[in-house]
Amino acid sequence: ACQVNLVVGDIFKMKGLFSKIIDDALEVVKWFNNHSRALGILNAVQLKISSKVKSLVLPILTRWTSHYLSVRRLLELEMAFKEMLVNSLEDLKTCAGNRLDMKRKATETLAILL
Repeated sequence: ACQVNLVVGDIFKMKGLFSKIIDDALEVVKWFNNHSRALGILNAVQLKISSKVKSLVLPILTRWTSHYLSVRRLLELEMAFKEMLVNSLEDLKTCAGNRLDMKRKATETLAILL
């Protein structure tokens, strides 16, 4: 198992589409986990769609399986994200606060989902 983690770790170090997908997934998970109001909106949409809430998975750098689980969970929540963006995009943008840099970060993160 340790050797597999080392090999996959080397893959993560490579640049390209795979690396961008992992980086984008991490940004989305971190942003929602750091903005409780945005996470609450996502959770409410999940309850509406499926009557249960699934947590976002924050990957651990040295455990490649956690990256897989993180991206898989985002894919599982695709419909919830889409509905949330259609119905609550402006509310989500205000979740970041009033500072210009925080609003810009919110816009960039939400653009990943579009």
